[in-house]
Amino acid sequence: MGPLDLLRPEPASRFGAAPPRNAYVELHNLIAAAETLGEFGPADRVRISRRHNVDLAFSFGAERQALYQALLDDRLANGDLDAEDRRILGHVAATLALSAADLRPAHERAFGTAVSEAVSDDCLSVEERLLLYKLQHLLGLDPRLADGAYDVLARERLTKTIAGALCDGVLTPEEEAEIERVRVALSLDIPARVRTMLDHARDRWKLRQGELPVADVGLSLARGEVGRMRTEADWAPLDVRRFQRHVGEQALMSGRTASLTVPAHLHRKRARPGHAILTDRRIVLQPEVGLPDEIRVEHLFQILRFRNGTVLRTKSERHVYIDPGAQNEVFYSLLHHTLFRERAAAPD
Repeated sequence: MGPLDLLRPEPASRFGAAPPRNAYVELHNLIAAAETLGEFGPADRVRISRRHNVDLAFSFGAERQALYQALLDDRLANGDLDAEDRRILGHVAATLALSAADLRPAHERAFGTAVSEAVSDDCLSVEERLLLYKLQHLLGLDPRLADGAYDVLARERLTKTIAGALCDGVLTPEEEAEIERVRVALSLDIPARVRTMLDHARDRWKLRQGELPVADVGLSLARGEVGRMRTEADWAPLDVRRFQRHVGEQALMSGRTASLTVPAHLHRKRARPGHAILTDRRIVLQPEVGLPDEIRVEHLFQILRFRNGTVLRTKSERHVYIDPGAQNEVFYSLLHHTLFRERAAAPD
């Protein structure tokens, strides 16, 4: 994987105990020797940590950051940081358990500071952050390269507006107008992938601000009940303790989980395929075979959006993972709006 050399493990002591650094050496060599992303991942870091009794999410931080820096430099030297480059770097960062704060020195060394100043530490995934850094680079925010002070300020304002919209998850009409005004004034082209992300953010704003859709969901509805959405989905109950350890207390409390994924090893049972159906009163999980499962909206305590699905947490501490595929953002936004509308209508 990239320009990485294999490291030599240190010899064990006379009593047979391997040096703790060999845990990092094993992880490093696994990444260095890999030809595809499927050959390594966060689960390998956990496995190696357990075998060596060393937590590689916290130990050898300088070495882990240096490995990421070497890969980033290699990708920048040999390409334009395209989607595949960003996917690889994001996967490596997750495997090495590097946070946005850990990655900031490497990113700022390569691209500058405007994006870091515009967004918080954890609201964007590594891939999204790299895409914004690339945009910042394309816009020429280095004052030495820009035509004048106005251009520098305008380009930086454009980047920060885009970064803020993606971080918040919504794009207001005012922000959209500001982006378009600066873009036209400076004759700039926004990369297609960034434009797609902004379109999704704009749609989420419209969904949250406007009236919710009414859909034929294929259910027998109660009097006054309104169908909102029906989509193909897989779902599975989660092992609560494993899920909480994986996500972390801070992310659970803040609800900022959009950059994280829910891996299959957190499932308590095999995922079931079928349809996820949302009304203004309930979520119905209708399997291809078997009886449906139903969760009432008033029984929900928390909903969390992940990169690969949505997790429902009920007041009885039941955790259900739902993966609606490409419809995840719409599903989460509709459910979020439905939940908080129901709470707003509830008596104090």
